Amino acid sequence: MESVQDPGVSPSPLPVLVNDLGTQTDDEPLTQYSISSKALSPVAFDELRRYRCFVTPQGWVLALDPASCQTFLCRPQDGERIQLPPKEQGFPESCKCLLSDMPGAASGSSVVVFDLDDNEMWVCKIGATNWDSHRYEPSMFVKGRIPQLTNIAMGHGIAAVGGRIYFELTAREMGVIDFNGKEGLKLDTIEVDMVDLPLSIRMASMYLVESSGELFLVVIFFDGENVHKIANHAVYKMDFSEPKWCEVDEIGADRVFLLGGDRLGISCFGASCSAGDHGLGGNCIYFLNHVPTTTKSFLHVIDLKTGTEEARRPFITHNGYHMMPVRSPFWLLPTESTLQAQGSFFVPLVPIKEFAIKRSTSVGVG
Repeated sequence: MESVQDPGVSPSPLPVLVNDLGTQTDDEPLTQYSISSKALSPVAFDELRRYRCFVTPQGWVLALDPASCQTFLCRPQDGERIQLPPKEQGFPESCKCLLSDMPGAASGSSVVVFDLDDNEMWVCKIGATNWDSHRYEPSMFVKGRIPQLTNIAMGHGIAAVGGRIYFELTAREMGVIDFNGKEGLKLDTIEVDMVDLPLSIRMASMYLVESSGELFLVVIFFDGENVHKIANHAVYKMDFSEPKWCEVDEIGADRVFLLGGDRLGISCFGASCSAGDHGLGGNCIYFLNHVPTTTKSFLHVIDLKTGTEEARRPFITHNGYHMMPVRSPFWLLPTESTLQAQGSFFVPLVPIKEFAIKRSTSVGVG
């Protein structure tokens, strides 16, 4: 694993929300909103201007050079880089990226990129010389006898814990991508009932979050069809010994959850970080909901200890005008070494008979 420190990068007040107005303005197009100071400033992470970037819930950013298709991981707070092999044809327009574990984990760590418009994903283990392309053929939702195909990452909560990636699957199962087996990449399930949602709630958004080596599920309930008004919320923690979801009243005095961004209900981005190290109050959920067809971006701050909620409009105007960003606002996060690298639990896995995965191509350094 090659790591390069960029001496020209200064620390930034992470976590921040990033808004990109592209060429619509002569002023600074990339603006970051600090949730601790509630202030706007130019983006300090220069890689966002020079490369195509994919933010991971672990804080590391996957960057791709459009000219050479060279890839690397970069840490926003200090510019440290981990070199990865080039990817022959770049990535599709709509993607989501995760790490299977923190870099340096004993079992190794893989960078995983999901195509949100197709059933394909790309995997590169840190230290490897190529990107591997995999296609999967899931038939998980059945109406009558007709199998329904679905996408692992689009419209589903997804999170990495202990070297495995977990994703919402059905009302009775969670999907698992296991990177630690001797057979290489493997898709399985664990049997667990999904939480019950109130029949009176017409719209909700669900997020899986890894925090200090534990898996959480956050449900945001909207007021009728108004996605900018929150009616209620619920937080659950996975008990892997059962396994089952257990509702909890708090997430930790020194933890915050960062949800949303990208496309509401499509990307389902969920992450966590420490509170005290970044000037934040603990036991809080920061939920950004952005509707791509409008200029409206609301940041909801939910305090689990007091039960209160605050709604902010971090990007309401630009020089007095409402402007549509060229891409949806997204989180830029600090990286942390959490307990997730230890993988201290064992969950019985059930092979998915209708869920096949195929390694289609291998591209990169020969």
